[in-house]
Amino acid sequence: MVKILVDENMPYARELFSRTGDVVAVPGRPLPVAELADADGLMVRSVTQVNEALLAGKPVKFVGTATAGTDHIDETWLQQAGIAFSAAPGCNAIAVVEYVFSALLLLAERDGFQLRDRTVGIVGVR
Repeated sequence: MVKILVDENMPYARELFSRTGDVVAVPGRPLPVAELADADGLMVRSVTQVNEALLAGKPVKFVGTATAGTDHIDETWLQQAGIAFSAAPGCNAIAVVEYVFSALLLLAERDGFQLRDRTVGIVGVR
């Protein structure tokens, strides 16, 4: 059975991946490097830097991140090392929309204006 290390702060990781392998929850900061010695998969959040220094010589075949951003992942090195990678773009989209609208409504209430009287510009990066 494959061993999958998951950040202990990833909710439902055990339920999601237990059919695939043996799920071991570990701290993401700092990641216990010794656990990587026999790990096949690694699931991280943005607090874990994934690069050659972390994974060189380790048997990890897959890295996944439960984040939309990937600046904590050295994707070029993973590709060169033949390690599969997946991110979660858009995973927080609904939560971000809910937060922004909540903040706008609170701002409108605090400053005494109606949202329908305002124009909003939204800039996104893909």
